[in-house]
Order: sequence, then structure tokens, then C-alpha cells
Amino acid sequence: MTNSKSFSCCICRLFPRTSTSEASPQKTTSLAAYALSSRQLKLLLPSIFAAVPPPPSLNNDILVEILSRLPAKSLLRLQCVCKSWRVLISDSHFVMKHLIHAAATCSINNSLTLFVLSTRLYSIVSVGLNNDHVHVANRELDLPVKIPDLLITRIVGSCNGLICLEVNCTNIVIWNPCTGHSKLLPKPSFLFSGFLFFGFGYDSTTDDYKVIRGSRTAISKETVVEVFSLRTNSWRRSRSNKDHGYVCLNGKGCFFNGALYWVELQWAGGPRPIGSRILSFDLAEEKFQETVSLPYLGKEENYVFAGIGVSRNSLFAYSDPMGSDLRIWVLKEYRVRESWAEPIEIYLDQILPEEVDESFLKPLCILESGEVLLDYNRNFLVLYNPKGKTFRSIAIGTQSDVAIYMETLISPATGGGSDM
Repeated sequence: MTNSKSFSCCICRLFPRTSTSEASPQKTTSLAAYALSSRQLKLLLPSIFAAVPPPPSLNNDILVEILSRLPAKSLLRLQCVCKSWRVLISDSHFVMKHLIHAAATCSINNSLTLFVLSTRLYSIVSVGLNNDHVHVANRELDLPVKIPDLLITRIVGSCNGLICLEVNCTNIVIWNPCTGHSKLLPKPSFLFSGFLFFGFGYDSTTDDYKVIRGSRTAISKETVVEVFSLRTNSWRRSRSNKDHGYVCLNGKGCFFNGALYWVELQWAGGPRPIGSRILSFDLAEEKFQETVSLPYLGKEENYVFAGIGVSRNSLFAYSDPMGSDLRIWVLKEYRVRESWAEPIEIYLDQILPEEVDESFLKPLCILESGEVLLDYNRNFLVLYNPKGKTFRSIAIGTQSDVAIYMETLISPATGGGSDM
């Protein structure tokens, strides 16, 4: 291939440089030293490069392997290279391949990307952890759709790079903050009254993303569940469930292994629950199941669990703080009760002793380093090191909800290739 030196020498022969009194005594082979007109360049360049063979084209499989390992943001820029790359990057098979690589990278990389929802901003917070150093990068976003009289917004769930938001209790949006694309769902067939539970996840059996909304009434002992299918773009009532006709669930379910999980609290009329169990909603069969048992605690069997989460491809359950401690159990092997690891104990009085009774502490994720990322009082992200029993605070301002997020090309309109 012609190099820059031979190219410059050719320039010298065809267009000798005119000497001037101000010229530098040092020789130069830079093209900037030659005053070439556009007409001269048009005549010159074809003759120089005519004998240069074109670079060998990459095998398409090799190209796919290379591109699928790049970050989603880089691929969004590379789609402008040529039409064939744009078609490839937006292809549903390529998008799924990229998703698999992105998930594998997240599982081995000691960093997190969090979607933070607050009353005034929507942002992506990247938390990098290297050698006990915490790096936080905050990027503010705009609400993807314009909804008048914005009052209440909450995160329904996060899955494969898609964020599901509920706005003003009636508007539900599926959004990919990486690509910026969003979809405003049709309104549900009816408005719920009573306590609400909800969730968002992926049904691999039908390659479909589903939104779950549920309501229960304590008087009539009735639970109603409505399911939105992205594939059909419609809402429907879930199929009958004889074994769990009435469930006592609240808040957001966590998505894991094709199902949404909640901890159901059991009450007996007192101010505090008397027990708890893990209940899941299978997205393929669209019914409730008991597939995971809580850890056996011996004499503390009546210890009340407050919630459940997912971290590094494992479920974890955490207790309702009794006194001043929070306990976290990690399930090493799915559906095997004996595989619950020894609990991580966190004492609230180690953070702010004077506010123990009024503190809110929720575990969000357990890192490979063993540190626990906590939502403290819905205002700070806190990292707890169980070995050293130390806290590191990451202040990001007032927030109302946090979700772990992964940058992908998944389309919120189709669930497949991005509509780029």
C-alpha cells in the first residue's frame, strides 16, 4: 500500500514547492506545505491510488463478532458508516447477540449502571469500582414522552436495557435510555382501586416483553392481574389461578429467570406482619407459583422478610430490620432451600446512630467484591463492606427509585431490533 512518504515524494515531483524567504530551513513532507488547488488534487489522487489494491473485505461472521462486542453507544454511531452496517446493527438477531455479550460483560465487570428516578430528573448513574475507589458519573435525561400535568412517576421495572415507567397512575412508558426511543402503551382496560403491585420482564418462550399490574381488595379477598404484551400491543386479564386466587403483594416485583418475584407478608391484625413467603408470577404461564422457599432460620423461623432482589444472576432476600440490623441471604442454587448462604448482617447504627428508628435501608445489589449497594433513606447510595464493616456514601441527590440498568439496542416498540 502507498505510504505517506512515497505519496509526498510524488507530490514533490509533480508540484515542486516554491521557495520563500520565510520558509523553514527544515525539510518537510507534509501536504500542508504544498498549495494544491482542488483541480490539481482531482487530477493527482486517482493516478496515485489507482494501483493500490483495496483492503480485503472482512468475513461477515467476523464482522458480526467484532461489532457485537462493542458498547451500544458506539454501535449507534457506527450505524452511520454505511447502509449495510445500519441494516446489520438494527437486525433483531444481531441485537440479541449484542445483548448476550453485554450481559456477560456486566457479570464480570466490577461496575454498575443505575437508572435513577427523582421528582425532577431522570438520569443514568455509572458507578465504577476499582481498587476501593468509587467513581460516579451522572448523566441527566429528559422524560421520553410529553405527558401533561406530570405528578407521580415510578419505575415499574428494568429488563434488558428497557425501563418501564408509570406516570400519573394511568400512563405507562417503555423506554430505552441508551437509544432514546420509547413507547407509550395503550391505557389499561380499567383503573385499579386498592393496593397495587406491578412488574416488568421478558418471556423467552414467546420472545415477548410483558408489563404486570395487579390490585387486591382485602374485603372481597379478590386479586386482579392485568398483563400487557408488547408483541400483541394489548392488555388482557391473566388466566385463572386456583392455587393463589388471592395474594397480598405490594410494590415492584424483581425479574429473574422468566418470572417476577415478591415477598408476600402475612398479617394477623397486628401492626407488624407475623410471617412471609416468596411468591412468583410466571410470565409464560401467567400465574402465581411458590418456587423458592425462604431460608430456614431455626428458632427464628418467624423472622419476617421484607423483600427480594436479583444480583449477579442470583436471588437474594432481605429481612425487615428488627432492632437495628438488616440481614441479607443469597440463594446460590435456584429452588434449593439449603443453598441459602450465611446472612450478611448490616447494623443501621453504624451509619447514623441517631436516626436508626427512622431510617430506610434497602439492598439493591451485591457486587462480586462482596460489597452491598444500598438505597439509604431514598436519598443516598451507600456501599457496605461486610469484611471491614465500613460504609462508603455516594450522594446523588433526592431520588424516589433506582433500577439496575444495562445499555442495549433493544427496541421498546418491538422488543427486537432497534428502530434506529
